[in-house]
Amino acid sequence: MMQGYDRTRRRAIAAVESLRAGIPTRASTKELPDLRTSLTERIKQDLEQVADGNMPQGRLLWGAYGQGKTHALTAIEHLALEQGFAVSRVSLSREVSCHHLFNFYGRVASAIRTPNSQVFGIQRSLDKKSSGNLPDSPIQNQNRYIHPLPAIILEDYFHTTGEEQDLLYSDLMGTRLAMPEIKRIHRASRGVTMPKFESTFGVNKHGSAYFGVMADAIVWCGYKGWVILIDEVELIGRLGTIGRLQAYQNLNWLLNWSESETMDYPIYTVGVVASSLRNDVWFSSDRTRRGKNDSTQIPELAAQKFGYDASAEMKAFFDKAINKQCLTIEPLAENDLTNLLQKLVQIHEIAYAWDSKLDVQKLMWAIGSQPVRTHIRATLESLDIEYVYQETITPEATNLVEGSVEEDEGFFHKDGE
Repeated sequence: MMQGYDRTRRRAIAAVESLRAGIPTRASTKELPDLRTSLTERIKQDLEQVADGNMPQGRLLWGAYGQGKTHALTAIEHLALEQGFAVSRVSLSREVSCHHLFNFYGRVASAIRTPNSQVFGIQRSLDKKSSGNLPDSPIQNQNRYIHPLPAIILEDYFHTTGEEQDLLYSDLMGTRLAMPEIKRIHRASRGVTMPKFESTFGVNKHGSAYFGVMADAIVWCGYKGWVILIDEVELIGRLGTIGRLQAYQNLNWLLNWSESETMDYPIYTVGVVASSLRNDVWFSSDRTRRGKNDSTQIPELAAQKFGYDASAEMKAFFDKAINKQCLTIEPLAENDLTNLLQKLVQIHEIAYAWDSKLDVQKLMWAIGSQPVRTHIRATLESLDIEYVYQETITPEATNLVEGSVEEDEGFFHKDGE
């Protein structure tokens, strides 16, 4: 009985600490009630389609700052793992953008998590396979990928050992091995030279082949598909004009929104986006700082660089991004917020073995019309002070300031423009 109590208390402490740090985790998400069941139910239905071999379109989830976008993404991560999917979750940042598809691949591949494992990647699962099992997968199918190189590297993986095998696995995870080294390993392990390709592999042109091979390998290893979750998508707005076009094109493909290049691989993508990207960058009528908004400027640029079809794809991208396929994370109703904060009080009491006298309703009235994040932080601060000093206080709320998503070409690394 005591061991069960200790586990419960450790889970409560982990949840409180993650929320105190402002970083929702699987632990905190599991402990708190799901207050957006309509959203998670839609995602669950999409995952069921992926598991059945039907590829639904991905989704963007829009929400104001502090309304629980990251929490929603954590809940989706937890749901996908429970359903038997491999999941990669990344946040866009100074180091991570999606305007360079192969570089982005390296970030999401290295972040792959699988059910019931704390080890990133799929090497353990691959090591249970052999080259003789490859005919059970589509990986050896000719013309399945835009370039055959990553499929050949995966096959060579099973003909090598030790350091060479680790090098090939690193390449499959996005750390590119020099072509002469790949050819040397292929010749040494297979006894034949690398076949000649119709075109030289280029990371800008053929990066999607790595996504395809990895997704197929994930299913081959027994998982239902590859779920890619992207946080802070609004930071795309800080790229230069060409970088934004590249990022939108890559997102269009990953979300399976493209009408000219359908997603043939078991990849399902969800991104969460601050409403400011839509309001300030995509459809803004204020042109004093940026010139044309992206819904106008990007299709025009696509037409100049790639022609009419690319322009039409970008027009359709902006339309789909705001249609019913993309969901909005609305502010919580008062009853839902009350239930959330009362549950938080209970978790805090379990974590520190005490009884609080905090009046959640009174605190909510004092904080007023603020984002969910502010209410959670205020509740935790009140609980911590009451626990330590036996004093009941009501913190004052300050307005959260959402960061600008205006163009800032120095924000991201210069690897994609």
